Amino acid sequence: MKPVIHDILILACVVVLAGCKGEPDPLIVCMMGDPQLIMVPETPDNVNMAMNDILNLDHEFIAVLGDLAQGDSKYYTDYKELILNRSVKPVYSLAGNGDVGAGLSAYQQATGFPLYYSIYRRGIRFVFLSTVATSGKYAHICHIGSEQLSWLRDELEADKNSTTIIFSHPPIFETTWHSGERDHLANPGSMYLSESAQLRRLFHEHPNIKIYAHGHLHHGYGGIDEKGRGDYYFDGNVLHISVGATANNQGSSFLFINGNEITVKARNHQTETWIETSEYKYSSVSTTLSSGCAKVEADIR
Repeated sequence: MKPVIHDILILACVVVLAGCKGEPDPLIVCMMGDPQLIMVPETPDNVNMAMNDILNLDHEFIAVLGDLAQGDSKYYTDYKELILNRSVKPVYSLAGNGDVGAGLSAYQQATGFPLYYSIYRRGIRFVFLSTVATSGKYAHICHIGSEQLSWLRDELEADKNSTTIIFSHPPIFETTWHSGERDHLANPGSMYLSESAQLRRLFHEHPNIKIYAHGHLHHGYGGIDEKGRGDYYFDGNVLHISVGATANNQGSSFLFINGNEITVKARNHQTETWIETSEYKYSSVSTTLSSGCAKVEADIR
């Protein structure tokens, strides 16, 4: 059964704008990784600095990729004050392992969102998947669980055409930086999605899935691990993106979605500049982006 927020399917009104001609403007999405309040004493200042910069940048919405709180529900008050109350654009989110520790009921109450859902923006579908359990030596292997996996299968089957972008907290196993087996090493150990094999199968079955973006790794942009893995990993039709942790002042990533190209840019919020060496152009893609001149969009599915 598909979850709904407040048992209401909210439909945006049809909007027709005069004078829409030529190529559509890109759809811009800000991806924020791990605000993780309050991971270290500097975290609130780092989140505040990130928001100061994001507020001055064009974007359709912010996608927070898990770990809103660091293991205690009291920190959702900080999340509301520093992010939700300040943003002038919609803020969507999903739960990470830190939110499992804080309590998933508290997460849902603080955000108003179900644990998994999809939204449409200008013909692009965005799917949000939450971590609901953890395992591993250091409890950093994340699970989405059988119920959520079943919902995802149904959701993907329901629309095999729209360009689809999946947001989750952990990386798919052995894709981006430090996404392999690491429990034989020191904390944080292994940090990946337990259901990686199942999602890889779904990626293969649904070529309209173009991007899988995640947080969790607290990966500094430009970093390369011992196996040569870094910010991005391309596998079949899917570009995997590792988004830096806001809690550690590692910046954020932005998607610029066009009809025939998706560009990913990393942002340094301290210097308020783009990190040119961490830009990626997915140029061999054809998206279902609409102009935005006339649209009907489901806000939560």
